[in-house]
Amino acid sequence: MGNVQETVSTILDVYQTRQPLAAISGEHFSKKKEYYDVQHTLVQRKMREYDGEVKGFKISLTNTGLQEVFKTDSPVYGTLLDRDVLDVGTIFMNDFFDPLIEAELMFIVQEDISLDADEDELLAKTIIAPGLELPDSRIKNWFPHISVGELIMDNAVTGKVIVGEPKKWDASIPLADLSVKLFYNDQQVAEGTSSFVLENPIHAVKWLHQELASQNRILTKGMIISSGTFIKPLPLKVGTYRVVFDHFGEITLNIL
Repeated sequence: MGNVQETVSTILDVYQTRQPLAAISGEHFSKKKEYYDVQHTLVQRKMREYDGEVKGFKISLTNTGLQEVFKTDSPVYGTLLDRDVLDVGTIFMNDFFDPLIEAELMFIVQEDISLDADEDELLAKTIIAPGLELPDSRIKNWFPHISVGELIMDNAVTGKVIVGEPKKWDASIPLADLSVKLFYNDQQVAEGTSSFVLENPIHAVKWLHQELASQNRILTKGMIISSGTFIKPLPLKVGTYRVVFDHFGEITLNIL
């Protein structure tokens, strides 16, 4: 446990010094469970230090191309605290270290999800909002160079998520075939589709649910799930972003 605490202290120091790490040493860890032990301990200590609470989860590496880059065959998850989830339209660049921007759907849990839930239950007990995720790492020059172990230990490079106005899914909305467009200062800079997310974002939510269920944990009312990016991540820059989803609307974000 000592190595876990030492690694967590090293990561937490970055928030105080504002000096990102060259790497997070993985010499004491070799299994995915051990990487998650670091992440879970990091989250617990952040909750104590910042008087925070768990608000939900983010899912990363939901595209086979990104999985290949990070030499893994499955997604990974990170934990969102309340301070990580925003609905405001303005964020300051100096709040970050080395951020990216991604367009994602946010699933908001309306009722506790049962341990053996299927996709039908997940859809019945959630509402869905347009969103942006701003991944960020405590490791400098991290994307796409860090290892999957570093990614997990650094809480799946959690930065901020911005959540728009949610709506209830119905069968007329083709979750597997939605498009998104991302604009920067009124110029389109990216376009993508929901099939980029494990062929359908609900597959990513189901994957997360199964991962948590294997730990005897459940998704509970009020939690937010950032389900995976429709586009390849882009560097975040000062300016105005607007993201427009089929069926789920749009949100605008100012970066100062």
